[in-house]
Parts: sequence; C-alpha cells; structure tokens
Amino acid sequence: MQSNRFKWRCTRWRLRALSLSVLCVLLTSCTHTLTVSGRIPTPLIEPLPVSIGLIRPAEFSTHIHREKLPRGGGDWTIELGVLQNAFFETLFDALFQGVRPVERPGCGAGDEDPAAGVRCPDGFIRLTLLEYAFLPPELSGLQFFSASTKYQVELVNAGGMVLDTWVVVGYGKNEGSGFQSTDALNAASVEAIRDAGARIALEWPKQGNVQAWLDSIGVKNDPKPIM
Repeated sequence: MQSNRFKWRCTRWRLRALSLSVLCVLLTSCTHTLTVSGRIPTPLIEPLPVSIGLIRPAEFSTHIHREKLPRGGGDWTIELGVLQNAFFETLFDALFQGVRPVERPGCGAGDEDPAAGVRCPDGFIRLTLLEYAFLPPELSGLQFFSASTKYQVELVNAGGMVLDTWVVVGYGKNEGSGFQSTDALNAASVEAIRDAGARIALEWPKQGNVQAWLDSIGVKNDPKPIM
C-alpha cells in the first residue's frame, strides 16, 4: 500500500514538472526580443549646398517599442533606435553639404567660431519618430510581416522660427512566420525606415516652404539622383 502511494506521488511530481516545462516553453515562444539591424546604404544623391543643424530627441537613438499583441501574438520588445539613428545620420550627411548635431535651433554667441570655420548653420532640422507599428501574419491573415514608421521633419531657420512641418510614413514587409518571425520583422522594419528616408530625400526638398527657404538663402534646388 505504501509502495503504491509512493509511486503515485512520484507520478504526480513528474506530471507537475512536465507541465511546468511545457509552460516555460510556451511562455518563451510567446516572448520576442529584436534589435533591428541591417545594411545602411549611402544615398546616391547630389547634396544641397547648405549647412544644417540636426536636432533629435534624446530617446531617438535608444527608442524601444514594446507591445503585447492580442490573440496569442505574444509580447514583443523591438529596439530600433540605434539603426534609425545611424541611418538618418548617413542620409542627412548625403543630403546636405554640412551637417552637425545640435540640441536646439538657433545660434548664440558661443555657437560660432569663424576663426575655426564654425558658423551658424543655414537652418535646422528637428527629426522625431512619431510612431512605429507592425502586424504579424497571425493577425493580418496575410503571409508576411508588415511594419511602418512615421517621422516628423521640422525645418527651423537660423532665427529659431519653424518654417515647415512635414510628416512622412515608410512601409516595409517581409514573408515569414514561426521560428523566422524575428528575422522577417527585422527585414520589414529596416525596409520601413529606409522607405521613409527615401521619401525624405526625394520629396522633402520639393515642399513649398522648403523651396521658399532655399530661395531665401540663395540656393537653387534641383535634386537629382547621381545614378
């Protein structure tokens, strides 16, 4: 009798251990961590002959998107700050002849040093990530991951006045599910960031207020791809 009780207790403990193991596997499979990474191409465009002070919020380079998806989509932690920061530094370095990071628009007495060749920029751009969103196949019913990025580009003159506010959205998608989910979302996110950057490079200089600003500082704007 005691032997049977002992066997039953052992069986119960084994079942509990098995249940805990299965639960741990399920929880792990529903928790996704992704650091967005990818190639950062240099845009082949002719730079505008102006100098720009580039303003980004402190969290721009450290942005982390956290989201719990419905219907068993899992918990997602997506770090995209490092890549988007490096990408837009490369983009603006190609778009303008001179770019330097600044914390605020306008120039004070200590912001210029003509003897050292440091002058007040012709204008300032404040770049902000407004929104990042993604959708997996399980929720969309499609066979791919989709991602989108929304950025706000503010043009500020040397006097600190906002001349233009422009919002741009980039889109990306990539097939994948199951064990390839993080790779697919990474590719879709990189594409969304690059798509937004391409729109900025090609469309932002053509905006009416931007054209007027360029005219005011004596710059003829005729952006053309080099190849």
